[in-house]
Order: sequence, then structure tokens, then C-alpha cells
Amino acid sequence: MKKMFFFVLLALVAGVVLAIQLTRDPGYILIAYGNYTFETSLFALLVAIIILFTAVKLLLSLFNLLNPLNKRSLQKRGRRKGDGGIKI
Repeated sequence: MKKMFFFVLLALVAGVVLAIQLTRDPGYILIAYGNYTFETSLFALLVAIIILFTAVKLLLSLFNLLNPLNKRSLQKRGRRKGDGGIKI
């Protein structure tokens, strides 16, 4: 419990320090590839990456949940039939 409190406190302090730094200098990201350019602030890029990561993780979880051939569903189906499930 003390470890969890320490890590939460550390994350809050790091967030405050990052917020103060971003208000002073919001950063500038320029990505150029050929004739295409992408300009944004550092904060907006971090938010976009977090949203993209979360969306991909949710889609993969949904795929595993709906996939009839994943390990858990094969083992559960085998236990219901009495043969102990498929060993993968």
C-alpha cells in the first residue's frame, strides 16, 4: 500500500512539473516527410499518442473477446465437454 501511495504521489508531482513546463514553453513538433508536414504542440502529440494507444488496446481486447479460437475459450469449451480443454 505504501508503494502504491509513493508511485501515485510521484506521478502527481511529475504531472505538476510537466504542466508548469508546458505552460512556459508548449513545445513545437514538426514532422516532415516528402511534401507532407505535420505541425503540433508537444502536449497535443502526447494526448494523440495516448488516445491512439488506448484505442488499439481496446480493439485488440475486443478482438480477443470475440475470437472463438483464443486459448481461454478453447480451454473452457474443453472443460465443459469433460476432456480438460485443449493444451496450447
